[in-house]
Amino acid sequence: MKTVFALANTAVSVSDSEWAAWKQEHGKVYNGDAEEIFRHGVFTANLAEAAKLQEANPLAEFGSTMFSDWTKEEFKKHLTNYVPGNSSLVPEMDLSQLPEHVADSKDWTGIATTPVKDQGQCGSCWAESAVEQIESDLMLSGGGEVVLAVQELVDCTASGAGSYRGGCSGGNTGPAYNVVQSLGGLERESSYPYTARDGTCRFNRQEAAVTIGGYQSVGRGSETAMKRYISSSGPLSICVDANSWQSYRGGVLSSCGQSVDHCVQLVGYEGDAWKVRNSWGAGWGESGHIRIAIGRDLCAISSEPTKVTGPRVVSAEVQV
Repeated sequence: MKTVFALANTAVSVSDSEWAAWKQEHGKVYNGDAEEIFRHGVFTANLAEAAKLQEANPLAEFGSTMFSDWTKEEFKKHLTNYVPGNSSLVPEMDLSQLPEHVADSKDWTGIATTPVKDQGQCGSCWAESAVEQIESDLMLSGGGEVVLAVQELVDCTASGAGSYRGGCSGGNTGPAYNVVQSLGGLERESSYPYTARDGTCRFNRQEAAVTIGGYQSVGRGSETAMKRYISSSGPLSICVDANSWQSYRGGVLSSCGQSVDHCVQLVGYEGDAWKVRNSWGAGWGESGHIRIAIGRDLCAISSEPTKVTGPRVVSAEVQV
């Protein structure tokens, strides 16, 4: 396992060959010289910031990624877009039922998770995280692996769903769960494909594959409680500060902000590092994941941990 990465070059200049190699790797083609010059400048600025992040995170690797020609405004608009809700109203799980013993490591990847998702250029992280959690809790309840429709939550609202949620313009996981309950379920990805853009709600209750009974907060404000849950029970939906993730390539994050802007899924831990599943495709980070040091609430990781209750596969009898 990787431990310490070499510090990045702190120079802010980027050679023509380095720029050309990066463009070729990521299939980048720009519309004229002006756009090329602009994106080259953004790329250079992002690599300079990556060098600073590297110094603050010696156990991680920062550098060029597929997002290195995106401005900070584009990164926030297309990849984050968390909108706060009233988390104080979320019912709390009774943690007394959790085992006191905590395993040295736990990883639910592939056991209670579907493949890493890719939200594309749509601020649907909140919907991705909610759907991932429903999928995981369904698997843990014996319902099997079902890949569910994120696009349904991007497109659909429901009366009484509570709090703001605005498709690709952002939202949070609580209202997403409420929409699933109000509509009467989630369709499969195969019947309601993801488009990465806002659309008109076309939910068909007869196509609903999964329903949920509700959701709970699990150990909010306590990494210790969250670790007890992860150790014994399954993944958690979480919302975090991802401002420093644009140039993350691998390793363990040891420095992070507290301004929550993104929702993801906490899928395990090893030693003193959390394993977090992102929704920017398997080509980002460590096969779509990031590791974050445990114990200092880095990235505000304990701000909104949730799970769903009563997930079940909809039977054919219910769908008629």
